[in-house]
Amino acid sequence: MTGAELTWEVLSRLGTTVVFGVPGGAILPLVDALATRQNDAIEFVVSRHEAASIHAADGYARVTGKPAIVLATSGPGGTNVITGLVTAMTDSVPVVLILGQVPTTLIGTDAFQEADLFSMTMPVVKHSWRITDPQEVADVLLQAWETARSGRPGPVVVEFPKNIQFMECPEWKGLPAKDAPESEWEEKPITWARAKSYLRSASRPLLYVGGGVVSSGTQDYVMQFAETYDCPVAHTLMGIGAFPSTHPKALGMLGMHGTWYANNAMQHADLVIALGARFDDRVTGKLDEFAPNARIIHVDVDAAELSKLVRPNVAIHGDLRRVLPKMLKIVPNTTHSEWWDTINQWKASHPLRINPAPEGTIASPAVMQVINRHLRPDDIVVTEVGQHQMWGALFLRREKPRTFLTSGGAGTMGYGFPAAMGAQFAAGNNRVILIAGDGSFQMNLQELATVAQYNIPIWMIVLNNEGHGMVRQWQDLFHGKRRIGVDLVNPDFVRLAESFGIHGFSVNSEEALDEALRIMESINGPVLLEVMVPKDEHVFPMVPAGQPLSMVLEG
Repeated sequence: MTGAELTWEVLSRLGTTVVFGVPGGAILPLVDALATRQNDAIEFVVSRHEAASIHAADGYARVTGKPAIVLATSGPGGTNVITGLVTAMTDSVPVVLILGQVPTTLIGTDAFQEADLFSMTMPVVKHSWRITDPQEVADVLLQAWETARSGRPGPVVVEFPKNIQFMECPEWKGLPAKDAPESEWEEKPITWARAKSYLRSASRPLLYVGGGVVSSGTQDYVMQFAETYDCPVAHTLMGIGAFPSTHPKALGMLGMHGTWYANNAMQHADLVIALGARFDDRVTGKLDEFAPNARIIHVDVDAAELSKLVRPNVAIHGDLRRVLPKMLKIVPNTTHSEWWDTINQWKASHPLRINPAPEGTIASPAVMQVINRHLRPDDIVVTEVGQHQMWGALFLRREKPRTFLTSGGAGTMGYGFPAAMGAQFAAGNNRVILIAGDGSFQMNLQELATVAQYNIPIWMIVLNNEGHGMVRQWQDLFHGKRRIGVDLVNPDFVRLAESFGIHGFSVNSEEALDEALRIMESINGPVLLEVMVPKDEHVFPMVPAGQPLSMVLEG
């Protein structure tokens, strides 16, 4: 087989069924080899822009938990995916990007569409490879797949010169035998002894749950921990779905736009058990005033995250799938009734609020509450980035992992729409619902054509406040209300969707929204729903950047 043919053989054996990308000259041998495969189950989904391709792969990977494959050509094709690599890297998403490159004889000559993508991508991925010999093809692809999914998941890059794609490869013997079981993992006895002592002596504990719980699929262990220990649970943006949002022990999201009572619990806790969370600045606020009364137990698969920002009293480096079963053996079966009395008082005195909206608009939190009536447990919600993202995180009910996808660490506007497309290819018969703002939606608006071409049955719900709402909010609160660069002249979203043959609706009341969602449930195909929301609406609660979690603005 040629290098191109062997690529598809390897990826097929690894279970690949969908590939996202945009064809181009340096990747054409790979595309052609896919076209000539007989009875192949691999579908090539062509986006309108490479940036959308990698976000689509990201969405697919978040739903499946398995590496997703992206193809892009050399030069601008490769540079267009770098933002997607940053997004996947910060949120620990396994993506394998295969980049076409000019022939090895032309590398370094400023050939047409040549760029040093190997070097450009290296700082924002787990690992990069450049294939320079046909004998490397299978081994590199297998290494890339394993690297993307192992440890802390993340994106990897395989740069594939065009001439190597044409060359004949040695006979491939197939996938290697499965590795022997890993040796039993053990932390130092003193570490467990200290953790056990802290768990037994704490009277105000808090479980702080991050995206690592979702990645590792350890939500059942977390539930057992919380119920055995009678412990409240707060989650990060990436941890949504790791603990049911309607569970009595759930405090919701904490951090800059977290609930008042989750943030207050963090500031008054005497023990914080951080599971698969990295103490991001949007969670901690002012570092030297974060959790001032608490001892901290931090568990993470990435050793670089331990003591990077917050120095824990107990640091455990390991996969939650192996650590949590051992932790559960030392968790005392107890109650913390006084702590719960305090938390319940906070919940009663500082609930999430919905402010009235001007006539002809719907308050954004009210939009989320109406959507909740139509959400099913297995529906997958995908958000863009901005105010709508925070309202969704605060108000939408998510009970299962991998049912809330969003760009957390990078905050990438334009992520959500293509990620929803990719999520739908992984979701089967489960519904995918995009929650977008009009500003973020227009970052990859061209993908309406992709949705139409493949008849991807996503719901695209666009909250229209005629601008970049979150930037507008910061200008209002911290820059003397001097608004610049945030007001947008938008297209008619409904007519634009209809021009692609996509059903479109526009609503400006809760009753019309509820009715539109009812109608959408009967439509077999993609739908765009524009919802008019207040232009001057702000997201609260909010902790100003650089302030401690105790400095919560409630609006």
